[in-house]
Amino acid sequence: MGQITTEDEFRVSFEMAPFPAMHLDCDLTVLACNAAYEQVAHVKRAAMVGQRIFELFPGSDDLQTKTLRESFDWVRTTRKAHHIPHMQYATTVPDHLGLQERHWTVSNVPLLRSDGALLGILHCPEDITELTYLRRANQSIQDAMPYPRTRGDIQRWTRNVQNILVSEKERLHRLFQQAPGFICVLRGPEHVFELANDAYYQLVGHRKIIGQRVVDVMPELIDQGFVDQLNDAYSSGVPFIGRAMPIELQRTAGGRLEESYIDLVYQPIHDSNDKVSGIFVQGNDVTEAHILSQKVIYQAAHDPLTGLYNRREFARLTQQIDEPGTHALFCMDVDHLKIVNDRCGHAAGDKLLMEVAETLKSHCSGYDLLARLGGDEFALVRRNCSSKDATVLATRLCAAIRDIRFVWRGKRYGITLSIGVANFEGQDGMSFESALGLADAACFLAKEKGRNRVQISSASDEEVRQQQRDMDNVTRLKEGMREDRVSLYAQKMFALQSAEEEGPLFYEVLARLRDPSGETIMPAGFIPAAERYGLIEELDRHIICKAFAYLQVQPQEQRHSTCYFINISAMTLSTQGFQDFVEDSLAAYPLISPSQICFEVTETAAIYNIERTAEAMQRLVDIGFRFALDDFGSGMASFSYLSRLPVQFVKIDGEFVNATVDQPAGKIIVEAVAKVARSMNMRTIAESVELDELIPHLRSLGLDYAQGFALHCPQPIGEC
Repeated sequence: MGQITTEDEFRVSFEMAPFPAMHLDCDLTVLACNAAYEQVAHVKRAAMVGQRIFELFPGSDDLQTKTLRESFDWVRTTRKAHHIPHMQYATTVPDHLGLQERHWTVSNVPLLRSDGALLGILHCPEDITELTYLRRANQSIQDAMPYPRTRGDIQRWTRNVQNILVSEKERLHRLFQQAPGFICVLRGPEHVFELANDAYYQLVGHRKIIGQRVVDVMPELIDQGFVDQLNDAYSSGVPFIGRAMPIELQRTAGGRLEESYIDLVYQPIHDSNDKVSGIFVQGNDVTEAHILSQKVIYQAAHDPLTGLYNRREFARLTQQIDEPGTHALFCMDVDHLKIVNDRCGHAAGDKLLMEVAETLKSHCSGYDLLARLGGDEFALVRRNCSSKDATVLATRLCAAIRDIRFVWRGKRYGITLSIGVANFEGQDGMSFESALGLADAACFLAKEKGRNRVQISSASDEEVRQQQRDMDNVTRLKEGMREDRVSLYAQKMFALQSAEEEGPLFYEVLARLRDPSGETIMPAGFIPAAERYGLIEELDRHIICKAFAYLQVQPQEQRHSTCYFINISAMTLSTQGFQDFVEDSLAAYPLISPSQICFEVTETAAIYNIERTAEAMQRLVDIGFRFALDDFGSGMASFSYLSRLPVQFVKIDGEFVNATVDQPAGKIIVEAVAKVARSMNMRTIAESVELDELIPHLRSLGLDYAQGFALHCPQPIGEC
């Protein structure tokens, strides 16, 4: 007969049931109710959930609650359903002051776990007040009839009674036939049809069923288990409730079986001796709602473009893998998809992604889990796959994607695949979460190493471990910026020549990251990761804002006598909108003068795209900012580029500075830089001065300033 397979299906079926239903726990606290219950109770479900049922509906006296409480106690004690054919219970109804007496029929059904333990009670009341009033009205009419004294009186009295009975019978028959849900009454242990409404005939189709046994007129139900459920309900006296049950019916004579989904209740009918005499069947065809719910469930678990599992479903399914053995996890990135998107548009990119998905799918078995995680990222899990077999499969996938012939408007575009692979154990051993981190890091390494390649990772792979540490550092840095845990330090630069001693004080601004535990993390712990993962621009802007905010509140004489060197990447400098950001920051901190700020850019980054860097620098120099070329000498052909950049300071790389003592070539290079810079009206700063004996040596070479631990240890910016 089919069972509810997912929580989503049960929730949809419970909500759309045509009869009122409330889920109570064993203490009679409301856990949930459906829309039909909310309507009959005239109380919003938000006000009911979490409340005890007798606190919500106390009735008008103890006698009213006694019957209902005894029914609940019977269910909790016997683990069997209990039905109250009729009871009077007062509730609040709209447009009525206070409580109103209502008439009800109530079914309380135990919700049992597979081991027989009671999970709760399904409480299903039906309001039969109108039917009760109708029955009383009929009795009142008969009681009000004048006692017949003559033959004519008897004939008129009889005709009146007959007319009333016929009229009410027809009215009840219309109500029964027009009920929106399907209803039928089955008599006896053979389940003979006694009554059926129009909705039931619409469900079963062509057959004449009244007076016939279910097994004779609907034999297709036997193998589907419905007849067995009827027998169980008849013999046990316990109602059967099914939700969104699949049923196949032959709606036309000789036709094929058509599948529908139904909500169904088999309610035993008890005679005056409390013996089961038949089954009252009621329910609703929920085929459309079920199909819609299945569609919603499918969409929630699958990528809308490729039809593969999405990230959430992939994680759920893979975390459920507990079978023993070694399994392989593949993290895959499509290389060069951005070129297709940028040149041809996203419609072309989407079509290419669908081809990639079909190609990957063609190399998967029925037990593989293949997903699109988003954008150009895919993932695959193959069970019982050794590292060697995983390498073979990954190589085959790379070749298959490379062979895709994608043509858009007459032009062919090629793509490749970068794959990171990690193995994990279904039971004791590496978890899926750990393997996912390794595979993701390995995939990033595969892209960094040139793309179109496979990177196998393991827990002992130091290269992959470093990649993971960088990923962790990026996450830690994001949280630090969000929680304002990036601290600013400053290191003073000292004048080496007497001509410079009367000028402003120079400080380099240095960033530190405070861990939530209070530990201070040095720049080497997060700057490389920020550069590697594209977070450096956000970090640069964050530091600039903090530095400007600090300068804004300093005394005027300190602001005008101090210049702060702030490091920025060439990527940040060249980004469209950086100049606007700087100008907006000046507007936000109006007491700051651009002359107080010198931006530092590393030489190697500056010469990567020198025209673009020089143009970006010049725009800020025109406003009044200054620039320093950091780590000068670490790049190639430095002198040829120096004249093309509008810089005012040259910071000589510490490797050359420290080599001036014992390496003649180092001394010559530093002295040459000082002379060239002086000829261009630039000042020089020696970096990483760690030894006191270097200071007079650097002064004799003509350098203007020196910076390093031998002169000043970095301190929090407010303490310098």
